Amino acid sequence: MKRYVDMSSYYICKMRIVFFFLFIFSNLGLCAQIVNVEAIRSRTGIESGTHGIVDGSFYFGGARNLLMRLSASTNIRKSIGDESYYGIFSGNFSTRVGGESLLFEQNGFIHGRYNKKFSDKFTGEAFFQWQSNKPMRIAQRYNFGLGPRYMAIKTKTLSFFISPLIMYEVDIESSGKIESLMRMSTYISLDALFAKKYRWNSIAYYQPAFGKWDDIRVVLNSRFSSPLSPKLNLVVSSNINYDAYPGGSDLPNFTYGFTSGLGWRF
Repeated sequence: MKRYVDMSSYYICKMRIVFFFLFIFSNLGLCAQIVNVEAIRSRTGIESGTHGIVDGSFYFGGARNLLMRLSASTNIRKSIGDESYYGIFSGNFSTRVGGESLLFEQNGFIHGRYNKKFSDKFTGEAFFQWQSNKPMRIAQRYNFGLGPRYMAIKTKTLSFFISPLIMYEVDIESSGKIESLMRMSTYISLDALFAKKYRWNSIAYYQPAFGKWDDIRVVLNSRFSSPLSPKLNLVVSSNINYDAYPGGSDLPNFTYGFTSGLGWRF
């Protein structure tokens, strides 16, 4: 009986290693520039002090053209009493070699967020974000927003939040066109913990423009993490995006992305 348990543990360990390498070298699609803020809150904890997460992934391969893609993000939270400050830095770099020319496509954003807890159910939020996305024809985009965050469900393993924010946006497209407008930036988010170690975060944004209600953006982002050690996690993320008016006429309304890599909590 003892031998059977040992062999089972051995094969489970081998399977984890195989799945680990399959995940770490898979990286497809376009990366969304949204903030899954609940993934940061749940992974960094609620205790006071400074905590954070570093996620990274690397892909090298391709068929007709050689593709290299590097993705990295750093999320830092500092809490003092009922106030929390978030700094989020994310970047993706890719290049394709073997065709007519060498192509560089990069995107990234910087996000700052402030939270003030008023009660167990309600929190006030304010945020700023700068982003650039060459593949999506966004030279620069600036967002400023604020509003309440309501905790609708809270258990030991499940949390559900609703946040109806208002956002001011300044968009500078690659063509040089500048547009500024007010948007809703309402999001709902779900955070779930399975078997005390597997965590799934999902967040959906709905962002229509005030006075131009057909100009909408919808974003769904999910993040799954599985522990490899107390600090290190295997991370798989996916996103689906809809933009009624993308930055270029040659761009699709729907885009999607899938990344996998490692996450380290500090």
